[in-house]
Amino acid sequence: MTISLKSSDQKLAKRTINAAGKVSSYFERPLEGWIRAFQFAIGLRVVDLATRLGISSNSVYVAIKNEQSGRITLNQLSKVAEAMGGKLVYAIIPKDGNVERMLLEQARKKATKIIRRSDALMALDDQTEKWPKPEELIEELAHEIVEEMPRNFWD
Repeated sequence: MTISLKSSDQKLAKRTINAAGKVSSYFERPLEGWIRAFQFAIGLRVVDLATRLGISSNSVYVAIKNEQSGRITLNQLSKVAEAMGGKLVYAIIPKDGNVERMLLEQARKKATKIIRRSDALMALDDQTEKWPKPEELIEELAHEIVEEMPRNFWD
């Protein structure tokens, strides 16, 4: 199944992701985890958090350990956040924080494969000296690929 977004919807999604990417460095998970950090920041005892959640103190400690080890679910984390008077915020962003750079990098990989194949064919016909430098062709083709976003873009 292919998801098709209207161009304006896709532009809005890119802006949203890029905005999240710009502020993501402020949201690095604390070593002790978000539950423990938030709980400490507001001065909420484990026993009080347990009461708010309607669970045992031991279950709160389990939730804290699960968050620290990466085994807590978003639903569980959201419930704990709500019980502490907070809210869960999460995002998926490119590693470098920018959608356009991510797309261009993928397009360059595809363009490099295409140009290398073409280079090999042109070399067989001894026509390579007529072409611009491969790096220039790769960059030009990469921008075209990003504009077209073919179905096989991520293949």
